[in-house]
Amino acid sequence: MKKNKVIFLCTGNICRSPMGEALLKHAIAARPKDDKLHELEVVSAGTATVDGMPASANSVKVLEKVGIDISKYRSNELTEKMLEECFALFAMAHSHADIVRNRYRNVPERMVAVMDLVPNAEHADVFDPYGCGINEYFEVRDEIMGTIPYIVKYLENELKKA
Repeated sequence: MKKNKVIFLCTGNICRSPMGEALLKHAIAARPKDDKLHELEVVSAGTATVDGMPASANSVKVLEKVGIDISKYRSNELTEKMLEECFALFAMAHSHADIVRNRYRNVPERMVAVMDLVPNAEHADVFDPYGCGINEYFEVRDEIMGTIPYIVKYLENELKKA
């Protein structure tokens, strides 16, 4: 089985992880076509969600401001099959990685809380903006955006080893 999925993981899969997925896809799309990152399938999932929920309206709005459309996004519950195909998992909070370790058989060898990749990060976890105002969503979008160069570098290094 090909392990080519990059999974962004949060709780409801309607705020943080869809933003991470969309921002990484955007970054990869801007790279040369022969870049190995294009071989990865970037997805997102939640630890406690209902399949098929739309992204939160504020997540859609803050990504529209940077030219990314996630209006058609629909949520997914994390599954064993996703984990079987996982190349790397980026958890929005350490608790999400803990849930994977405690709930699933297939724990990815490359599982990282995204803020752990950022030197001198202000926070250990990406704040959950669910139920908050648009300003909190802008802050979360910007924080996730700031992790993308580190995620790209991490994936490049791991692809060299694979």
